[in-house]
Amino acid sequence: MVSRLAIKHNMENKNFCILPWLHLQMKPNGQVKPCCRFNHKHEEYLEIENEIKSFNINTNNFHDIFYSDFWKKLRKDMMENKSIPGCEKCDSKSEYSMRSSANREWNKHFDYFPIADNINPEFKFLELTTGRYCNLKCRTCSSDLSTTWEEDDKLIQNLYTDPLNKGYRKSFEHNPIINLHNKNIDYSKIKLIKLTGGESMITPSFIPFVNDIIDSGNAQHIFLEIYTNSSWIPSKKILDKLKKFMFVKIILSIDGIKKVNDYIRYPSVWKTVETSVDKWIKFSQTNENFCIIMSPTINIYNILQFKDIFFWWHNKQEYFFPGKNYLFTKTNVEKNLPPYCVINVGRFHFTPLTTPKYLNCNILPEYYKQICIDNINEVSNFIKKQVKTNDDLIQYQLKKKVFDRIIQVLKQKPSDNLQNFVNFTVDLDKIRTQDIRVSIPDLWNIIKKDVVYEGLL
Repeated sequence: MVSRLAIKHNMENKNFCILPWLHLQMKPNGQVKPCCRFNHKHEEYLEIENEIKSFNINTNNFHDIFYSDFWKKLRKDMMENKSIPGCEKCDSKSEYSMRSSANREWNKHFDYFPIADNINPEFKFLELTTGRYCNLKCRTCSSDLSTTWEEDDKLIQNLYTDPLNKGYRKSFEHNPIINLHNKNIDYSKIKLIKLTGGESMITPSFIPFVNDIIDSGNAQHIFLEIYTNSSWIPSKKILDKLKKFMFVKIILSIDGIKKVNDYIRYPSVWKTVETSVDKWIKFSQTNENFCIIMSPTINIYNILQFKDIFFWWHNKQEYFFPGKNYLFTKTNVEKNLPPYCVINVGRFHFTPLTTPKYLNCNILPEYYKQICIDNINEVSNFIKKQVKTNDDLIQYQLKKKVFDRIIQVLKQKPSDNLQNFVNFTVDLDKIRTQDIRVSIPDLWNIIKKDVVYEGLL
């Protein structure tokens, strides 16, 4: 192996990432990867395809996967500055890649080899899922992440060339629930567990998994991050269990308000969503080890509502945190957590959708793209005016980067055409007895002169 000293002086070592030393990510079908961006289907891995497929929690265990020859070679190649085929997504990023973020947050900005705290590979950050069990079939999702999407997917799967995923369309018979109970995970060193779905907290395997952590005696030093669609109201049973963790971050995946929510996230009901949100925020207000984050995925269905979504969320903060700036940061968090775990009450994170291409907001007519950009800049300027401290400034700068990314997507050439979007939309309208012309009339009025309301079914 190349000496650490040699690597330290090799300023061209751009292939090192700390994640394979401390992290695993699991897909809803049980497939385990070094991180969520790792391309385990890269052509370079075709000769070991069966080995890659064996890294599945349904047939293997985390310990054996993490210490397998594949992971050992991955770590060795990174130390020797060798290009990693599965890391192509980070290779394409000159700045702010997941690799650079991981090294910054978990390896104290060191980009050449593991610091002393990380030299021995061991679990510190687990990105897990309870499977694809979900009660919603959001239009920006698919059966890859939701069981309720299955019947619709069977009807439209051969009609569109750019589906989100195809993985489950050929394997609906697989168990949609991942059993994380009794997986013999050593929680003693773990700092962060990120839990996704499906909809994780309504999955039957969720409570047994949480109980495992609590029974291990390690919950009090674990940061738990959970994504939820807010379509259900959290019970006292769940809240009482979550209170046992050192800190809990709840990320609300809400893509619109009122009719737009109900249309995109069918069969979600806005009244229930808002009641759920209020309960989560109220709980965060009265429990110091909780915070709530708003995280919409911006797409063509909701881009016109961008400003409304933001101010709806902002007003919630004003109500639940009177007298507080909504950029307020909870600071009483254990100091040995990586910076990634800094807690921002009421934070929001808008993420632009990239696939499927026919749902990308860049397919809007050019004039309306500019209106959307103006709305985003209006929100950005509003936040800027709230800045009072250096911490506030840092938070504003982070948010502005997110806004700039969405604006960049809007300025791109259309990734698809509007008629493909309408065909997909109308097909789901027929299946679900919905109508975009009724639920999102502002969007329909913008595009109706350029399209025909018809689908491919």
